[in-house]
Amino acid sequence: MADVGFIGHPNAGKSTLLNAITRAKPKVAPYAFTTLRPYVGMVQYDDFTQLAIADLPGLIPGAHLNKGLGIQFLKHAERCKVLLIVLDASLDNPFLQYEQLMYELTKFSKNLAERPKIIVANKIDLPDAKNNLQALQNELKEKVIPISAKTGTNLAELLTVMREYYELYK
Repeated sequence: MADVGFIGHPNAGKSTLLNAITRAKPKVAPYAFTTLRPYVGMVQYDDFTQLAIADLPGLIPGAHLNKGLGIQFLKHAERCKVLLIVLDASLDNPFLQYEQLMYELTKFSKNLAERPKIIVANKIDLPDAKNNLQALQNELKEKVIPISAKTGTNLAELLTVMREYYELYK
């Protein structure tokens, strides 16, 4: 389906991010389950390399039991080479979001949970997000890219990392 698939809870900013880095125009709204089917956009690099990017519907607790869009959503994720985990840094304890997402992926398929992952903390422009980001980085002990899909903060860095992962895992 795509080189990179966006995984996250509803309203984490996946569709806004797809709008910001591609020409795709998925529906963006401030309520859960705006995205009911995957949207795919293309990222164009200066050397004419193109990456297919998929905005997948939000994942909720119990998705592996077919809650929300459940199994249908997770099957779309299986068709992506790299997973981009989008966490909402403006909410308390984004590490809990990460744990819930990983739990659902693992329960559905160990292979899916072991796919290469890029972790982003979105909405870094909102109050409390920087403090939440620091706590997230301390918990994960992995690189977390702080971004704001809405304002464009750190999107160039994200695109560079996405390209690196593409080259490693194509």
